[in-house]
Amino acid sequence: MNQLQLETGIRTIINETIDNFSIFIHTNDGDIAINAYEPRKAASLIKIPILIEAFRQLESDLFRADSLVYIEQDMKVGGAGVINYLTSSNVYSYKNLMELMIIISDNTAANIVLDKVEMYQVNALARDLKCEHTEMQRKFMDIASQSAGLENYTSAYDMYQFLSTIADHCKTINDNSRSQIVKILSNQQFRDKLASYLPFNSDVHLYHKSGELDGVEHDAAILEYQNKRIEAVVMSEGWKNNGIGKRHIADIGNLLIDYIKSN
Repeated sequence: MNQLQLETGIRTIINETIDNFSIFIHTNDGDIAINAYEPRKAASLIKIPILIEAFRQLESDLFRADSLVYIEQDMKVGGAGVINYLTSSNVYSYKNLMELMIIISDNTAANIVLDKVEMYQVNALARDLKCEHTEMQRKFMDIASQSAGLENYTSAYDMYQFLSTIADHCKTINDNSRSQIVKILSNQQFRDKLASYLPFNSDVHLYHKSGELDGVEHDAAILEYQNKRIEAVVMSEGWKNNGIGKRHIADIGNLLIDYIKSN
């Protein structure tokens, strides 16, 4: 499969719902961009720049990864995650919280990490990386702020910029931070979108973070196979049934796996 066949296959999958999608895929052979610069609700994809900013601050000794956080009941929020639902399990290190906010998308963990690194610093990171469509305006599960019109936004292209910051040697974070972030992303437990068709013992490695809201389905991934790499961001919204969005993204993931293994 060549890049033209990959793009044709993707456009075939989303043909009847193309306006629902924003896609940016970077390959060694070039880029595929479909509505890639359109701002959309970020959902939990915004946890990727939070994670990058947290590691950037760890490098500057602004806090310690092994410092413990005692979580009071009023700090817990619902939605994705487990902290809110566990009995007598209220002490975590910042490193644990960073892991939980990615691998099971824990919203309580994400809010605590966000309080530590500060929202304006995440937005400053986005500006530093020229991510013009990315802005955090509220914490996770902040219904009052959401009702007031505050939302977190990003675009498929911006999210690619964050992925490339993780995948490439760069000045934003050092190689030790990069390897730790990749390790966290590799432990992702939600595998029903871009990773849906990937066997657990596959020689294609996928490091990713998904996100969803009512009517919204996203996934952003780094795929590696031998000496090849793809950064792929698929964002979608406007679903009356989220399962349809998931199936489309899973089918796109299947094409990406075939493409990286065939080139």
